[in-house]
Amino acid sequence: MNPEIFIPLTFFAMVVLIVWLVQHFGAKKRAEAFQTLRLAIEKGQPLTPEALESMARVSSPIADLRRGIVFVSIAAGFAAFATIMGVGEGWEDGRQEVMRGMYGVATFPLFIGIAFLGLHFFANESKRR
Repeated sequence: MNPEIFIPLTFFAMVVLIVWLVQHFGAKKRAEAFQTLRLAIEKGQPLTPEALESMARVSSPIADLRRGIVFVSIAAGFAAFATIMGVGEGWEDGRQEVMRGMYGVATFPLFIGIAFLGLHFFANESKRR
């Protein structure tokens, strides 16, 4: 296969694979939790509100902040990589196209990170009142 096609396909395939792995193991973890809950109900164990709350998927109040920082950091990494690719001598003809492409890729995690940061600051602000 032609390297100009193989490398971008590999990159996007890895993104799809990572998303699938996270979803797969998250679903597996939830299925095991529900199986434990079902087994406890079948054996007649009392279900306290604390036990149900511990099994519920409640995210931390700073989870959006963490996700936002991670996504903005990923975007900064892509932008830094694009800048490094543009420094030096040789292959000037394609250099601008590579840099524009990498900056374009960096915008996706940047805006996702900004959205998570907005969720953290604005959603938590409305919960405090």
